[in-house]
Amino acid sequence: MDPDRIDFSPLDPSRDRAAWERMVRAVAARGSAARRRPSPVLAQVVAWWRPTIALAAMAALLAWAPALLHAPRPAERSVSETGADPVVSTTWWALEGKAPAAAEFVPTMGAEDAPR
Repeated sequence: MDPDRIDFSPLDPSRDRAAWERMVRAVAARGSAARRRPSPVLAQVVAWWRPTIALAAMAALLAWAPALLHAPRPAERSVSETGADPVVSTTWWALEGKAPAAAEFVPTMGAEDAPR
């Protein structure tokens, strides 16, 4: 045996067999108890699942209630009354289901003959 070699045998926890087995069983018991216990975040998500879905459904119903209760009204304004906004004009043309005349389309979309 080398005289400079360090003897680590006093640090060996398995020298005392009974104490070693108690320590292993205690660690295993804590580990299995932790696996059986649900995580706090998951437990909260499960606990609040139904109330959250109910609130989301209620909010959706309240948001859609006016549209469900009232029939859509026909377009009340003509394209010329909507102004020169291309988005509004295009939307009204689509809602009315008709194509605009060239005299109405060109100025609205900004394709004029005047140089900029």
